[in-house]
Amino acid sequence: MNIMIVGPDPDAQGGIATVIQNFKTAKVPEDSQFFFHQTWSEKGRFWTQCKAFMTFRAHIKKEKCHILHFHVAQKGSFYRKSLLLLLTPRHCRTIFHMHASQFDQFYENGHPLIKCWIRFILKRVNQLVVLSNSWAAYYQTLTHTAIAILPNAVELPSQNLYEPKASCILTLGRIGKRKGSFDLLEVAKACEAEFPAIHFMLYGDEENEEVAQQIKSENIHNVSLNGWVAKEELPSLFQQTVLHFLPSYHEGLPMAILETMAAGIPNITTKVGGIPELIEQDRNGYLVDAGDTQAMLEGLRKLLQDEDHRLQLSRSARSTIAEDYALQPYLAKWHEIYKKQFSLLQKNNTRGAL
Repeated sequence: MNIMIVGPDPDAQGGIATVIQNFKTAKVPEDSQFFFHQTWSEKGRFWTQCKAFMTFRAHIKKEKCHILHFHVAQKGSFYRKSLLLLLTPRHCRTIFHMHASQFDQFYENGHPLIKCWIRFILKRVNQLVVLSNSWAAYYQTLTHTAIAILPNAVELPSQNLYEPKASCILTLGRIGKRKGSFDLLEVAKACEAEFPAIHFMLYGDEENEEVAQQIKSENIHNVSLNGWVAKEELPSLFQQTVLHFLPSYHEGLPMAILETMAAGIPNITTKVGGIPELIEQDRNGYLVDAGDTQAMLEGLRKLLQDEDHRLQLSRSARSTIAEDYALQPYLAKWHEIYKKQFSLLQKNNTRGAL
């Protein structure tokens, strides 16, 4: 089977790029071969998008691809993949791998014509793959296309990296309102007097300037704002981290939570997207309602004051990843999805020849 992975540059920042990077570095089964078609890059964005359209069919033909695996979010990502879907040769099977954190809002706020377009595209694709049961239930309201549920996965470090006496509360990923960054600032400010040794470290991008301005204007001393952290620097950063704090309002299934849990770092996060299907309250993490800064503060206080509880969460978090979200079983499940699509392709070709 020749499979084309269609999505952003694997070396770009963000969760989708991390997922694609995992496919790029994976050990491929003997009956399969991966090819990669970039649709977005942080450098030369316009040219990358133009090239993606101009070379699409030629690339499929050159590599004799059978299955196209599109990585899809909302807005521009969905529109780009929609147009490429319409350019797809009839002999190829198509999969939309839905990573969107706000697809429901994207659809509900769209013009009626946009809604028709979304339903048309979702009907035309052969297979949808989504990150959680809750997202599967939502997409079932838009299409009758077959839906498979396959949460994201990460590589498990060889050992637990957690240091329970560390003093850094880490937040990885995009920075901005959707990620609850302004709620984080409120919580951090309230924590400063009670936990003077604790420092909040944010790594990411987007609304950095607005967040930086609020840090300055409110004179918040225990928050540092940083750019993206390189993958090779993560193990060292994880060993300085006592908690990972992600107060998001909308999510799919964040790679940042999976990566920190795999390293044994307890998470305080919100009940959005696929997160409640990953984290069980007080067993492998701590959950609060989005926007409930008082509950966030109480959760932080509870965990920072109880080292034994943090260690219990650390062991359970890492165990959860090892049992249900490890990379190799995840890739094996993808192989089964590919084989099913390839089998359907062969059946269709046989019928066409009769």
